[in-house]
Amino acid sequence: MTLTEAAFWTKRFGIIALVFLGVSFITLIIIFGSATTPPPPPEYQQGNFACTETKEEFLENALTIPSLDVLPESEMRFNLQTETGKYDNLPSVVNVYRYTDLGQRLNSQADAKVLAKKMGFDPEKIVRKGTTDYIWVNNNNQKSLQISARDLNFTLKTEISRIRNLRKEADLPSEGEAVSLAINALRSLGVLDSEYAKLNKVFLIDINPDGSYSEADSLINAELIRVDFLRKVPLITIPSNLVGVEDIVRTLERKDMTYEMGTQVINNERVEVYNFSTLLTYQNPLKSNISVYVGPKDKSNEVLQEIYQIDFRSWSLEVEKCGTYELITPSTALQKIQNGEGSLVFLNANNDEVEEYIPQNVKEFNVMDIYITYYEGLFEQQYLQPVYMIEGQAILSNGNEADFHIYYPAISYETLDDKRELEKAPVEESGGILP
Repeated sequence: MTLTEAAFWTKRFGIIALVFLGVSFITLIIIFGSATTPPPPPEYQQGNFACTETKEEFLENALTIPSLDVLPESEMRFNLQTETGKYDNLPSVVNVYRYTDLGQRLNSQADAKVLAKKMGFDPEKIVRKGTTDYIWVNNNNQKSLQISARDLNFTLKTEISRIRNLRKEADLPSEGEAVSLAINALRSLGVLDSEYAKLNKVFLIDINPDGSYSEADSLINAELIRVDFLRKVPLITIPSNLVGVEDIVRTLERKDMTYEMGTQVINNERVEVYNFSTLLTYQNPLKSNISVYVGPKDKSNEVLQEIYQIDFRSWSLEVEKCGTYELITPSTALQKIQNGEGSLVFLNANNDEVEEYIPQNVKEFNVMDIYITYYEGLFEQQYLQPVYMIEGQAILSNGNEADFHIYYPAISYETLDDKRELEKAPVEESGGILP
């Protein structure tokens, strides 16, 4: 063997040896590293069911969600057509929150009068609707206001004829201006939670001959702009001072979940937390419970000159979760829906996301996505609870496609337990931040 050949083979065997050592090292890391990675603490694997002392108390507040009707000849066939062909890896334990300040207030009439005055009504010209509502009517600007005596939720409306006449004389603001006007209107009334000002969705509104609303195809043809106010709620909150917090966060990120950093006061210490959040959703998933309808400027009004309608329905939540609860699996949710137990809450048969629903004849539902959200209905609830939202495209009997949304309660009511104490995750000695 020549010196050149010897040098060549020495170099080649050296490379092979290095590769072998590298692969062996990586293998050892995988074997022993994965073995030493601590599992998530019990409080992130099991529910503590802590919102009530007993499971029976919580079951009294199990979600019941109204459903849209389909025509009797419809077929409830479901096909899973997600991008991966399977269900995403969703969390198995999430937070539940308690609503606060429920029940009628002692000074509700006085508070309602203050609110009415801010909207341009004479507070003393009040009409009671039984014991449930306070009503005002202003014939000068053709507006009416109805406020709930129980929780001060309210609806402000303007006569359709007045909206049409003013729209003929003046232009609408831009969509961006409409959002600013809507935010300022709710702030002036003192009813806008700061969380709702962060997320908004805009719809262009056309008024039909019968006074109902549909979606306009452009700003020029629109008569109103609807601004919906949305809110995110933390599904899972993880203090940053937990031992092994990075592993817990990485596990959730592998489930395609994203987080935002926030803070909480824990044991009298303000601590940074990872908030894995989801949107609050409503009976109509494409319409918020807080909507403001913006139109052309009405100079005859002293206040809210561009505001023609407000639908305001909201309840306060405790800042901290009251407990954690275990969920059914997405596959179980879909099976329940196939058995007719789900709630069809949206079916868009004519590509109009605003127009009122008309029952359809559905042949099949093709499921494109399943994810977790929180449901806040049209009526008072004791607890804010998660639901599975199933969405996709339905095939109608005429061959047309229609976007759909179906809800199913996500909490495993069948395996609920009484309130229990779980072993807490160990906490680093330091990790809090100053208030």
